Amino acid sequence: MTTGGAKAERRRRIFERDGYRCVYCGRPYEESQLSVDHVEPRQRGGDHSDGNLVTACLTCNRGKAGRPAWAYLESDAMARENFLRSARWVWPRHRRAVIEAARSASERAAAERARAP
Repeated sequence: MTTGGAKAERRRRIFERDGYRCVYCGRPYEESQLSVDHVEPRQRGGDHSDGNLVTACLTCNRGKAGRPAWAYLESDAMARENFLRSARWVWPRHRRAVIEAARSASERAAAERARAP
């Protein structure tokens, strides 16, 4: 169990590491407008390690909700680019999942375009 002081310290450490910038939209924010996001949500087995935590603005965190980052980013090229550039500290498996989901989405879109009259 994390104490309030340890949780506040982790939050500050993650914000500082990420430059007080949302890893999804890429914008800098005041601390009050930021949250710590689990790349792999806790409800899906994600942990509180630094490799699973990123800085997210409140708007992006609400939009991501309980989805894993790869699901949130698979169809948003700009947010995906920001994440891959900014979230250098996340676990490699999370980065691979984002890249693979984008590749699959691109392949599905190409297949749909090929079928279109």
